[in-house]
Amino acid sequence: MTDLDDITGRLQRLDTQPSATTDETVRRDLLRARGAARRRAARRFTAGIGVAAVTAVGVTLVVSNQGATSEKPPTIAQPSQTPDASVDLVAYTGAQQPGFVVTKVPEGFVLEGATPFNLNIARAGDTSGLDVFEDKLVVMLESSSVTTPPEGDPVEVGGFDGWLRNSEGGTWTLTYDDGDHRVVVQAWKSLGLTADQVVEFAEGVTVTAQAQAGVG
Repeated sequence: MTDLDDITGRLQRLDTQPSATTDETVRRDLLRARGAARRRAARRFTAGIGVAAVTAVGVTLVVSNQGATSEKPPTIAQPSQTPDASVDLVAYTGAQQPGFVVTKVPEGFVLEGATPFNLNIARAGDTSGLDVFEDKLVVMLESSSVTTPPEGDPVEVGGFDGWLRNSEGGTWTLTYDDGDHRVVVQAWKSLGLTADQVVEFAEGVTVTAQAQAGVG
């Protein structure tokens, strides 16, 4: 037997007829197709949820940012300060007090009185007493117990050296030498005097023999 005859014989013995298609085969094919369709739909749904979630986050961020930009900036409370009214210096023509002679006073002010240590210049009608310096212009000699140099910006008072500083939100303190004494002038902030006015006032002050320097 040749190889060709052998191959031909084998082919003739093969069952080349396709198997018959039964209802069961069709039912199984339909079930497999529906299962595949459900799996594809599930994958699309899950992907859709992810996109929607990202979109929602984006919307939230946008809304949040819009809210942040639309909000008004915080308001910083401002102190309700009323500027002290300014006052002019005018020539003084009334009676002098022992210790210090003055040539100018703030307009509307009078010599309240003096002790051996200080002269008080106050608004007319002020009866607070000579121990009270608030809302007044006060002249005194520097305490004899002070040994440190004066503090403040250097100024010139009648050709002598002076030092001017501002404290308590506007109160001026001028310390200066008049050739024989070290004099201190304090102008309370409520008077509204400028630095130049404080120096101008001090240039009109004369210290007399009755003035005494305090201690402490």
